[in-house]
Amino acid sequence: MKLFSGILYLIFSWFLSANPVADDAIAAIKAGKSADLVKLFDERVNFKIVDQEDVLSKQQAEANIKYFFEKHPVKNFTNTHVSNTSEVIQYLTGNLETANGKYRVSILIRRNLIAQFRIENDNQ
Repeated sequence: MKLFSGILYLIFSWFLSANPVADDAIAAIKAGKSADLVKLFDERVNFKIVDQEDVLSKQQAEANIKYFFEKHPVKNFTNTHVSNTSEVIQYLTGNLETANGKYRVSILIRRNLIAQFRIENDNQ
């Protein structure tokens, strides 16, 4: 019976636990650490920062994010929404406040890797 209870506990805790990739991505954005964020990227990423959009390699994406964080130091990041569309897909959005403006961040996580990353002007 203890074995059965232990297995049930592990199954439910796995389903109910937050996605560590999402948590790590949020922490990296809050700290403005491009290297920590890029560790979570897939090999190719659908990538958009403000008006530049393309499919980039991890290395190209890191250079772009690093440049963005250097030009726009992070003041605050607030996670506004996290949704799990399936067991392997998660989507999160948030508001990024930098020294030079406010932005909306959207991240698509597929199979525990960031497949899409977007920073867009916040048109409030």
